[in-house]
Amino acid sequence: MSSDSLPKSEATRPGRVVKLHGVIVQSDKTSWLGAWLIRPVEMLDLHLAGMGREIGSEPLAMHAGLDVELEDGRRFVVEQLFGTPRENFISGLNWTPLETFRKRDHAGWDVTISPSDFRKIDQNIICEVIEFLNQIKGRPFFGEDCTGLIERAFGKKRLFADSPTADLIGLGMRVGDPALMLLRPEAQFDPETERLIRADILRALPDPTTSWDAPNGRLWIKRALLALAIVALAAFLKKLRFGRRQSSKARRI
Repeated sequence: MSSDSLPKSEATRPGRVVKLHGVIVQSDKTSWLGAWLIRPVEMLDLHLAGMGREIGSEPLAMHAGLDVELEDGRRFVVEQLFGTPRENFISGLNWTPLETFRKRDHAGWDVTISPSDFRKIDQNIICEVIEFLNQIKGRPFFGEDCTGLIERAFGKKRLFADSPTADLIGLGMRVGDPALMLLRPEAQFDPETERLIRADILRALPDPTTSWDAPNGRLWIKRALLALAIVALAAFLKKLRFGRRQSSKARRI
């Protein structure tokens, strides 16, 4: 089935949420070289956390959402996306059919982690998440990334680890990386899930020391890249206009 024939993501809630299956994390087949160039801070964090990717190994999770079920039985992923002006600057909130989420052209893997496998998450909190999702308001991607959305839904509780890089240099910054999930020490998974998410390492991650709203390293990097792109575009347009004026003068001469 082609991606064009799959059900599309929706900006508004398509029905009432009645069940939270968990946090769904997704990976793609980004090359090890591309990973080092595209997300160097994240990769350094993963290496410091003991999760450095070796050439030829399965890539780690790079995106996350909430796997939910509606009262009509359909399953959706509540996720924060970017790319369109609406998503970048107004609201990145999307309700994506589970089959669409899974069949995106990532050539990787996805797994759903039960909310009870995260530290300090109990049934009362899970019920609160469901209630929150039935009245959630979207935020722009450049104000909230995928992990920020998830933690906001969980009552601003930390589900992802602090940035080891920031800790090393003494900054109170978090990385917001879907690969650094804060799992309970007793959390157990099937062998394939255990291998894909490196559960043995995640269970041993230290508890976070920064608050939910501490500076998010990945988000600030993306903001900086956006600002750089805007400056580069402005410089290009200025150069283009200057070139046209010079060409016009040359023709008049």
